[in-house]
Amino acid sequence: MNISQKCWILLFLSGTLFAEETTEQQSQTPQSQPQKAWSIDIGGQYTWVAFSTPPTYSGSTGGVIGKLTYEMPWAFFGQARTVYNLGPLSSSLNSTRFYEWYLELVGGYSFPIWKKWTFTPYVGVGFDFTNDDRSAYSTIAAIQLRYQTYYALVGFDTHYSWKNWKVGAQFDCLPVFNQYLKIKTLSGEAWTLDDRVGFDARLPVSWRIPVHCPEIWIELAPYYRWLPVGDSDVLGLPHRNLNQWGAFLTFRFFI
Repeated sequence: MNISQKCWILLFLSGTLFAEETTEQQSQTPQSQPQKAWSIDIGGQYTWVAFSTPPTYSGSTGGVIGKLTYEMPWAFFGQARTVYNLGPLSSSLNSTRFYEWYLELVGGYSFPIWKKWTFTPYVGVGFDFTNDDRSAYSTIAAIQLRYQTYYALVGFDTHYSWKNWKVGAQFDCLPVFNQYLKIKTLSGEAWTLDDRVGFDARLPVSWRIPVHCPEIWIELAPYYRWLPVGDSDVLGLPHRNLNQWGAFLTFRFFI
């Protein structure tokens, strides 16, 4: 066998090995990026608040929101979400400084029921702490009220996804199982209020920001939240309703 024939054989073997290696690498390379399960949402909110009794206090407030979510198709769903909201409210008689912080922990299961449409029912618990610092008026002295509300949470999240868009709806039923009222100047004293049932509804719209790394989404979620405050026969207080209309604007980071 001459040198020319040996060269052709070597070239043929090299080409065969290169082709096999390339095919193996392509078979090991995923066609698309794997879906990430964990995400963090951070953002702010604007809310119009009406806190009834008479008189009814109302006004605009603002705050921050955060969420930690685990979600995969045909898998356990878990989410922790928290909101801090504050601002001045006013009535026809006086004003109040309004502060609210609530935390909700939910768990459920994610069902991809049709194409890119997902339905996720869940249950959980929530904790709401509301401060109502009223100024004095007429013969009524200033008072600082502290409401503590503990509630169960039964709801669902459903959304339809495209490559760079996602639209959905979320509804929560909030059965209150413990609610207390404290007055700041009376440390150690607390009055039990009657339990009632509230609800929360959101309509989130998400858009994927066209950046390569990291993957970031921006979400706008108009919402309405109705949290009832029970009455107290001992204190002679009627029930109150906390009505909130607003919108959350958050950035979502996948981790």
